[in-house]
Amino acid sequence: MGYRLLCINPGSTSTRIAVFNDNEAEFSKNIKHSNEELEAMGKIQDQLNYRYELIKKTVESEGIDMAEIDAFVGRGGALRPMEGGVFSISEQMIDDCKTGKYSDHPSNLGCQLAILFANKHGKPSFVIDPPLIDEFHEVSRISGFAPIKRNSAFHALNEKAVARFIAEKLGKRVEDINMVTAHLGSGISVTAHLKGRCVDNTFGSGGDGPFSPERCGRLPADELLSSMQKFSEIKTAGDWKKEFSKKSGLVSYLGTNDVIAIEEKSIDDAEVKDVLDSMIYAIAKEVAAYCTIINWDADAIGITGAIANSEYIVNELSRHLDFIAPVFIFPGEYEMEALAQGAVRALNGEEKIKVY
Repeated sequence: MGYRLLCINPGSTSTRIAVFNDNEAEFSKNIKHSNEELEAMGKIQDQLNYRYELIKKTVESEGIDMAEIDAFVGRGGALRPMEGGVFSISEQMIDDCKTGKYSDHPSNLGCQLAILFANKHGKPSFVIDPPLIDEFHEVSRISGFAPIKRNSAFHALNEKAVARFIAEKLGKRVEDINMVTAHLGSGISVTAHLKGRCVDNTFGSGGDGPFSPERCGRLPADELLSSMQKFSEIKTAGDWKKEFSKKSGLVSYLGTNDVIAIEEKSIDDAEVKDVLDSMIYAIAKEVAAYCTIINWDADAIGITGAIANSEYIVNELSRHLDFIAPVFIFPGEYEMEALAQGAVRALNGEEKIKVY
């Protein structure tokens, strides 16, 4: 028998949970929450007990005894920038998430839910590779405009997991190889992995890297300033952020973020195909550029995220990139597996448990 783990991943309108025996999932469920229910509670922090009781009820309904769980693992919330790894859940971590010190996001409930269960049953609790991992080279931080600093923000949990999967396929340790990964979802992030460290990445939500189904990516500054003067109905910084993060990319050109529908339409519509191919081109260009960060010494390129389910897109990306290194495709995301595997490594003594 391996370690039995309960993994908890709170999102905006759902809470994903899974019980693992070591790396094998026994049970998983995505518990949906209606907007009306959540809005009635007010703040995100006020959802804690509601989500706790739902998780407890759901797990017990599967005949699983919480007392038999060996460790409880939460998705890392908005914590201070730090190196990746396995972290024990501390009072400081809980305080930072309760107060939304670095950002107010539903993932802040992950560590709080995990430690509530852990304390009740006298078991350890962890978070794995929280979102604001910062393993940047110092030169990566310089933007070209002194008041603005480049920050590390990417799909850390999933991209770190995919890097480990690729290393395993290559029969090597992730700490011994270099690669570039691209997470393709409603937002896109591209990350350079140098001997296991994520030394640079694009922050898609912050206007960096290739455009995506909903986000603008990197924009030319002169044209951006001109546009901001023209669109007087968009007045505040918050309005512009919404425009760039929810109404840009494919949505801006084609009115939808549905990549499968766009792909089908592109067969007969040259203009639609041009926009889709431009996104693919932008992703490939960014991945290739990020290979320079690891000195063109890439052992692999990894493509992951929901869009990696598109055969057309991954084939086109592979055509552009496989001359650099073997391209590995991992469609969807592997956050729950990453939480379980991180906890197993910690409990087996394979990875040092860090303190926040």
